[in-house]
Amino acid sequence: MRYVFLSIILFLSFVLNFYVLWRLCGLFAIKRGPVFWILVFICSVSLITAVFLQFSFDNIICKIIFIVVTSWYGIMWLLFSTLIVYEIAGLFLKINPVAAGAGIIIFVAVVTIYSMVNTQFVRVKKLTIGGNTDCSIVQLSDIHIGSVSGNFLKRIIEKTNALNPDLVLITGDFVDNFNKSTQEAIATLKNLKAPALFVTGNHESYVGPDRVAKALKAANVTVLRNQMMDFGQIRIIGIDNGTDKTDIAQILRKLNTDKSKFCILMYHQPIDLKMLSDAKVNLTLSGHTHHGQIFPFNFIVGLFYNYIWGLHKYEGGYLYVTSGTGTWGPRMRLGSKSEIALIQIKKSY
Repeated sequence: MRYVFLSIILFLSFVLNFYVLWRLCGLFAIKRGPVFWILVFICSVSLITAVFLQFSFDNIICKIIFIVVTSWYGIMWLLFSTLIVYEIAGLFLKINPVAAGAGIIIFVAVVTIYSMVNTQFVRVKKLTIGGNTDCSIVQLSDIHIGSVSGNFLKRIIEKTNALNPDLVLITGDFVDNFNKSTQEAIATLKNLKAPALFVTGNHESYVGPDRVAKALKAANVTVLRNQMMDFGQIRIIGIDNGTDKTDIAQILRKLNTDKSKFCILMYHQPIDLKMLSDAKVNLTLSGHTHHGQIFPFNFIVGLFYNYIWGLHKYEGGYLYVTSGTGTWGPRMRLGSKSEIALIQIKKSY
C-alpha cells in the first residue's frame, strides 16, 4: 500500500512539474533539451526526497532542502492554476505568449510573497456556543512541527496562554517527524498554563503514535486514544484518527453515557453530522483539511470532505472544522488563514 501511495505521488509530481515547465518553456520559446528533462526529473522526485530527509535527519542542510522544495511545490501549484486559466482564456482571446508568460510569472511572484507573509499571522477565531456550563476552550490543530519550527510553536503557546483558556484541545497532526528538534518542541508544551488534551492525526500514524504519545505525556499533555475525561460538567472524548465509522459510533455509545454532561468529541478529520447527532455529541472539534491551505486547492479538498472549514450545525450540536494553526509543506496560505480557535461555551439560563 505504501508503494502504491508513493507511486501515485511520484506520478502526480511528474505530471504537474512537466506541464508547468513545458508550458513556460513554450511561452518563452525556450528549447526543451536534456537540461529540461533533467530539471523535470529532479523536480518530480524532490518532494519525496525532501520529506525523507526531513523525516530522517535533523540538520540545517535537510531543513533548507525541505523549505526550498516545498516552497517550489507551493509556487508550482500557483503556476499550474494560473496556466490553466491562461489556457481557458486562450480559447477566446489572442494573447502574446511572451507577454502572457511574463504576466503569469509576475502574478505568481506577487501572490507567493503574499501567501508566505499571510501564513505568519495567526488569527484568533472566536466562537460562542450555548451549553450547560461556562468554559473557555482553545483548539489547536495541524501545527506540523517539522514543516514549521519550534519557534513558531513557542509563539502559539504564548498566544494561547494570553487567551487564558480553561482547556487546550489539540486535534492531531502536531508533528511531522520525531527527530531531536521535534522532541524539544514537544517539551515546550509544558509551558501551557491550562490543561491540554491531544488526539492523534494521520501524521502521528506516520511518525509512530505510541512514541509521540509518550513524549506528549512527558510534557504534561493528556493523550486520549478512544478514551474520555471529565472536567466538571464537560465530558471530552478523544478518538484515534483513522478509526472506522462504525467503531466511532460504538465508542461514542460506550463513552457518552452521562447525558447531563456537555459532550465534546475530538477527532482529527471531519465526520458525518448525522452520526454525531445520533450519538448526542454537543460539540465536535476537527481539523485536517487546512481549508485547502493554498487556493484553489480547497476545491480538491472539497471532493473528499463535505465540511472543509467553519462551524456546522446538526441536531443537538455543532461541528467545528478549523483551518489549522500551522501549515504542511509550503509555508504558504492563500484563501485560508492559520488560526487558534477560541471557543466559549456559555451556560444557558
